[in-house]
Amino acid sequence: MMKTFAQLNFPGSLIAVEGLDGSGKSTQIYLLKRWLELQGLKVFFSEWNSSALVKSATTKGKKRELLTPTTFSLIHATDFADRYERQLVPLLRAGYIVLCDRYIFTAFARDTVRGCPPEWVRGIYDFAALPDLTFFFKTDLEVSLQRILDGRPQLKYFEAGMDLRLSADPYESFRIFQGRILEQYLAMSTEFNFLVIDANKLIEIQQGMIRELVTQRMNLACFRRAERPVTSQPKLSRNKIEREAPAE
Repeated sequence: MMKTFAQLNFPGSLIAVEGLDGSGKSTQIYLLKRWLELQGLKVFFSEWNSSALVKSATTKGKKRELLTPTTFSLIHATDFADRYERQLVPLLRAGYIVLCDRYIFTAFARDTVRGCPPEWVRGIYDFAALPDLTFFFKTDLEVSLQRILDGRPQLKYFEAGMDLRLSADPYESFRIFQGRILEQYLAMSTEFNFLVIDANKLIEIQQGMIRELVTQRMNLACFRRAERPVTSQPKLSRNKIEREAPAE
């Protein structure tokens, strides 16, 4: 049975966020990171598919449409394993709060939808411990789609699942592909104790819920930097949030 980092007696804690493309999870984890940092806590951020070891290969493979579902899965697993060994575990041993924009559940959902056997996908990641907290941002497909299009003129080829030939229309393909991923997430939510956030709500309302849950479930004082005094906690301002938050 997979254990969390806390159950493995790591001094640090890992918080992961999961959700569909356009769910707003990246905005929420960015705001959580800023809030924790302003309290003088030791925080590190890592995101999916960001390892320098494989990033260039992934980019080239996507552009040339050379990646089969199995190759896609193995490349992302390599990316994760590299970050897990070089970044996540050392910092968790050093007592950091590690924030992950996507974790192994992204692979469990996406790779399975792309046709990889679920048991095979999970076996690839069996070296990884579970997050101590996993937030799942549940949003309507049309809300996710509109948020993406508000930020850029068109959908990306792979986020729309165009490689699966589900539909010639990228918008319809997105709905089918992301809808299937949503089904996988919902099936995992109980198994892995996801903290489900209604991502259709206003940004500041979601962030308030997240901060409350983190405060309730973690002893934040354990992660404080000794040399930095605690600052007053910032109030949530919608204008400030929209100005500072990154595009999803």
